[in-house]
Amino acid sequence: MKNIHSRSKRNLLIGFGFSLIILIVSSGISYISINQLVDSQQWVEHTALVESNLENIISRMKDAETGQRGFLLTEDEAFLDPYTGANSDVASYLTTAQILTRDNKSQQNDFYRLEQLIDRKFSMIDKSISDKKKGIPATVSKLLWGKSVMDSIRNVVKVMVSREQKLMITRSARMNRFATYSPAMIGIAAFIAMIITFIFYFRVERDSRLAIALQNELISKEEKKQNQIAAISDIAEKIAKGNYSARIDRSDLE
Repeated sequence: MKNIHSRSKRNLLIGFGFSLIILIVSSGISYISINQLVDSQQWVEHTALVESNLENIISRMKDAETGQRGFLLTEDEAFLDPYTGANSDVASYLTTAQILTRDNKSQQNDFYRLEQLIDRKFSMIDKSISDKKKGIPATVSKLLWGKSVMDSIRNVVKVMVSREQKLMITRSARMNRFATYSPAMIGIAAFIAMIITFIFYFRVERDSRLAIALQNELISKEEKKQNQIAAISDIAEKIAKGNYSARIDRSDLE
């Protein structure tokens, strides 16, 4: 009886232990999967923010060029409105994008080059506006040089945006792989947990049946012993009263 109880207790502990381990593993996989999804969403927002700032740089640079061209053609300073504040705006977008990509060495190297090109472009715009106000006309060669610098700025920004998008594709692919495997792993873990639960349930149930059968057997033996004691006591009482012919019926001892 004691061995059966110990075995049942051991089966319960082993089954509970396996189920607990599988539960911990499943919870860990779920936690990592959720973190991956959150991380992926953050990277999507990060990429969109970097691209937005880079595109805003180009947009404000175009504004500066538009103001420059309008003023050079008309000498009307009203055309300089799009140019006003463009330098500070571009500097702000540049700083924000640079901070967002501070962990990316390739992007940081391109930011250094981009900043140099932007400074050169604004210096050329400022010089052409200043010369026009002094009555010095812009030459075709200077305008073509300015266009070349602007094209270089566009190319650098294009490369940087492309790099961000490639990083996003890589991160998304990694996240998608994990998102694909996670449900399968959780499902397998749950299936194994169910199998283990059934196995140890039947083991414990079997031990319970054995314990009940053993207990019934012990009760039966105890009842038989009590019957034997009662039969012997009855014969002893008869003999004590002088009935020496009294005998124990074999059926009373069985």
